[in-house]
Amino acid sequence: MIDFLKQKIFRRPVKSVKKPKNAYYVVGDFLRWPVIFYNTLGIVPYENNQNPGLWFYLYFLLLMINMVITVIESVLFALISFRKNNDVLEGCILCGYIAFTVTGVLKIITVVMQKEKLTTLVRRLESCFPQFNEMEQEQFAVKTYLKRCHLFTKCFSVLLMAMFFTHSLSAIVIYAFQKLWLRSLDAKQSLPFFDYAPWDWRGSWKYYITYVGQSLSGYAATCGNMSCDLMIFAMVFQVTMYFDRLSKALREFRIRRHGRVDETSNKIEELRSLIVYHIKILGLTDLMNAVFGVPLLLNFLASSWLVCLVGFQLTIDFSPEPFCKQVLLLVSALVEIFLLCSFSQMLINASENVRLAVYEMNWTEAEPRFRKMLILLSLRARKPICLNATVLLNVSIETMSIFLRVSYKFFCAVRMMYK
Repeated sequence: MIDFLKQKIFRRPVKSVKKPKNAYYVVGDFLRWPVIFYNTLGIVPYENNQNPGLWFYLYFLLLMINMVITVIESVLFALISFRKNNDVLEGCILCGYIAFTVTGVLKIITVVMQKEKLTTLVRRLESCFPQFNEMEQEQFAVKTYLKRCHLFTKCFSVLLMAMFFTHSLSAIVIYAFQKLWLRSLDAKQSLPFFDYAPWDWRGSWKYYITYVGQSLSGYAATCGNMSCDLMIFAMVFQVTMYFDRLSKALREFRIRRHGRVDETSNKIEELRSLIVYHIKILGLTDLMNAVFGVPLLLNFLASSWLVCLVGFQLTIDFSPEPFCKQVLLLVSALVEIFLLCSFSQMLINASENVRLAVYEMNWTEAEPRFRKMLILLSLRARKPICLNATVLLNVSIETMSIFLRVSYKFFCAVRMMYK
């Protein structure tokens, strides 16, 4: 009995063993950052192991209500600026914020409504992904593509978060500096995006509540825009990885004209499996465009409007605080469109490499049935695959120049109207 008590009381505690990380990469590693940002909004973008409770959905509902209220307030304040105060510059800034917030709301609604399709898309990605095989993942260069995906994801996230915090904190920091450091009696309270609310918020505790409400709305709009873009980035990198692996496999495929019967049948099955894999990738891209076509179109429309209005405001008036905030907003819109166009061009190049890989095979030495299969594969790979902003726009690097031209035309039209 004494020995038993000694063992229970005086024995050294055993440290808990940490759960090891996944030995292999999975699709969720590519989607980690967009899922994290969606979770901060109370959104589970696709079905997974998460089981959110009622408070999770209630938090999302409150954020959306706050965003809608903020949009209504900003529209009212923009109308007041245009009609009563005749302040065109303030109205242009507000219109830019309205476009950004409305786009964020619509992107969030689109993802929530497309949750079933997005879940199907993730499951199809998992069916194409090399799992639980280190050698196969090395052949796909999963680690390389994952590093590139995370690099662009983190840099883009830092840019948009810097834009958000600059907009949301500058007003309160300036007020605190004037009030607490300079001891100024004329320190003016202002809100992060626009100085309007249905109640009297100046000089009372309501100021801080109103400030937090606008800041939360700005965060939700930023994450709504950013998370959808990050999800597109992750999808494009994975599909590009699949196309590149297929091209490599086709180039390494060797055909012998006079081989053994069993060897020929094995080669036919191997080629047939590659063709089936190509068809699966094409189905992935169709589903990806069906899910993200509307958000892509919203990106181009809102960013073109933003570039026009922000550029107009920067060329008319200059003051340090608004200038820095508007420059960050302008740069964010341009970088967003440039990355989407660049990644779509990367997808086009990867899909066209499949057709080139078929041509580079030793098809001249193949039997007629091999040639027929290769011809069908080449015809199927002839159409380049890209991101589609619905049926209205096929995105490529050339789309960037079209976007800049359209934005410049809007800018010139607004300047002429102002003069």
